[in-house]
Amino acid sequence: MTATPQDPQTATPGTGEGVDTVAALQAALRAEHAAVYAYTYVGARSDGGRRDRCYEHLDAHRAQRDTLRVEIGDRDARPDAGDTAYELPESDGESDLDGYARRVERQGAQTYLELAASPEPAVRDLALRCLQEATLRGMEWGGEPGVFPGFADGEPPSRDGG
Repeated sequence: MTATPQDPQTATPGTGEGVDTVAALQAALRAEHAAVYAYTYVGARSDGGRRDRCYEHLDAHRAQRDTLRVEIGDRDARPDAGDTAYELPESDGESDLDGYARRVERQGAQTYLELAASPEPAVRDLALRCLQEATLRGMEWGGEPGVFPGFADGEPPSRDGG
């Protein structure tokens, strides 16, 4: 069975009230597991500068994954393991691989936006740095940053929740 990342069109970051930091860290960790898988896949199907970019991003995601594991362990929780497989792009063409990388970065950005609602200043700092990095990586694959990176559709939810 393959895991399907959360749909970025329906994900809505929380308000910050009552945020469970460990749960938000675990969600970010799951996104990092998916990113490591994705960049391994994309890198193996790329060459030249594209492959170099993939492996640079792969190293960044591995480092973020390892940081999240430590943060979770420091809170006496057990870090979630990665899934055995993840949804893949429809083809190995450059445009599909680029779109796959953009989706992975957008999903990661959404989890870091959620994590930024943590009451812990150090965790918020980590989340915001990672949100920025995910946004920049997504742009390297042809993505648009949006006015509010990390929010579905690039816009925060309205006050009435609609």
